Amino acid sequence: MALDKQDFLAALQDYSEDPPILLDELWRLYQSALHYARLREQASHPLSELMHTPVTTISPDHLLAEASQLILEQQISGLPVIENNRLVGIITEGDLMAEFGVPARTPQTSRVKQALDSWLHPHMLHTSSATTKVREMMTHTVVTAEPNDTLGQGLELLRRHQVTRLVIVDKQHQVVGIVTRSDILRFTSAVPHTTPPPPTASAS
Repeated sequence: MALDKQDFLAALQDYSEDPPILLDELWRLYQSALHYARLREQASHPLSELMHTPVTTISPDHLLAEASQLILEQQISGLPVIENNRLVGIITEGDLMAEFGVPARTPQTSRVKQALDSWLHPHMLHTSSATTKVREMMTHTVVTAEPNDTLGQGLELLRRHQVTRLVIVDKQHQVVGIVTRSDILRFTSAVPHTTPPPPTASAS
């Protein structure tokens, strides 16, 4: 059952403490508490409810050019790297940009310097993506989670490791899904709430 602003008004008539609580203050407090309750409710959902599957993966022996093509075709930002059915790394847009001399995590001044160097020395624009294999550029340490881990746990992993995606693996370390920031936003926007939102009508 959802509380209405009129219910708060009726409750305030029985409130005898001094100074009295203003209705608008109490209503704002209720709405804030309801917001945090919704966040807590969403955070308890398992990652299996928002991960997308099947996952597009790549072998460590594929070429960087093939990884780039897959990322463009699938409109994704990273590819888990699979060898013998097990997760061994990940190749991301940032890794591929680093191949062009634009590291993903460098100060802006460094990126500007890289661009200027490339303009001054055109030969630096060449890339070895036609011959370099994924295993040579992939990130070996992958932040993973399990399907039954909660969204709250997943958000903590994203925050702690400063990454933009979680690879979801089973007990055998086989990839079963992936969760990105877009998946999280999509899920939190669409998931139904068990507590109805408060009405917008005001009462005096």
